[in-house]
Amino acid sequence: MVDVDEHVEESPPGAALETIRERLDDVDRRLVTLLAERAELIGEVIDFKRAVGMSVVDRVREDEMLARIEAMASQVGLDPRMARQVLRAVIDAFTLLEVEQLGGG
Repeated sequence: MVDVDEHVEESPPGAALETIRERLDDVDRRLVTLLAERAELIGEVIDFKRAVGMSVVDRVREDEMLARIEAMASQVGLDPRMARQVLRAVIDAFTLLEVEQLGGG
């Protein structure tokens, strides 16, 4: 009788972790691509605000975005606090870009 286990090649230790890390790297690449797309749209927002003399910060819009993101996060099983914190960092980074280009607050 042949022992089937003798013929099964085991993955080296850490191979599963490497596969997971490769998938994480792919997610990170997609996130960066989305941030670049967001940056292009923010450029359009900057142009609009400059043309009509709007202020940089729109707290009502930010609050609406954060609430919407928290709801979406809950729907997909992501901790809404994490989603809010990440989006808050994204908003803050792009607001800084707007301030640099438009001045003021």
